[in-house]
Amino acid sequence: MLDPRRLRLLIQLQSLGTVRAVAQAAALSPSAVSQQLAALERESGTALIERHGRSVALTDAGVALAGHARVILERIDVAEEALRALKDAPEGTVRVSAFTSAMRAFVIDAAAEVARQHPGIAVQLAELEPAENVPALERGDVDLAIVADFGDGSLPPTPHLRSVPLTRDELLVVLAPDAQFTGLADLHDANWLLDGTELEQHVIRRCRRAGFEPRFAGRLFSHEALLYAVQRGLGVTILPSFVAAPPGTVQLRPLDPPAYRELLVLHREEALTRRSVALALDVLIRSANELDRVTEPPREATPTPG
Repeated sequence: MLDPRRLRLLIQLQSLGTVRAVAQAAALSPSAVSQQLAALERESGTALIERHGRSVALTDAGVALAGHARVILERIDVAEEALRALKDAPEGTVRVSAFTSAMRAFVIDAAAEVARQHPGIAVQLAELEPAENVPALERGDVDLAIVADFGDGSLPPTPHLRSVPLTRDELLVVLAPDAQFTGLADLHDANWLLDGTELEQHVIRRCRRAGFEPRFAGRLFSHEALLYAVQRGLGVTILPSFVAAPPGTVQLRPLDPPAYRELLVLHREEALTRRSVALALDVLIRSANELDRVTEPPREATPTPG
């Protein structure tokens, strides 16, 4: 009989690529991971892994078993939750990942609302950027992954996952209080502060379409640090309207034409058969809709100098 714990290690190996990375993710030693995978090969009666020096890859049988394993593990979660659902109150753990601005804008509030409405559901949050988000969902490390689609093809296709639209927010140019601005082309000689995420790549592509290469002046991963650096005149940047600027600190100006990013929540096909995940998703959708940031996005955090 196949051991579900070993199946999970196989899925992680397919996603992470090395035994060492799997060991770190599973809080095991590399030798323990190798032993468990060897035992899984004995249980399945076939070779699942090809070893090439220190690197490993799944055989065709390994890839096939990993695909079945995802369904098996999801069904185990469903069965466990179905047993819990025989009680009056829903129970279970729902793991949600999101990028920073979405986490602060509505995900944390949604998690608190789930706890208030359904005390038996524990929401575990993980702050991850899209490059980490989707692989974590595919590995089964999270149940719901919130991602941003800039509409420029940068979001990897995920036909094996299901997506639910949440909301969208506008991308705004962030300028020092006394800066003049009529359009992106005005900023061809400006110093640009970037954040190291997919938004940075979108900003670079946007500047190039405007006819210039942005002059890199620094990379700051905290939105608060980016806003403060702009306020102090160190450069300009572009941030989503979800990022709240303290009044009187910076200017927030729309692009022309306006630019938006769509927010989606991704999940595995079987996930919504778990009552706890379905309830948490419903609260996330409502929390995102309540933002109502698109129709009246903030334009300025301080009046434009006359």
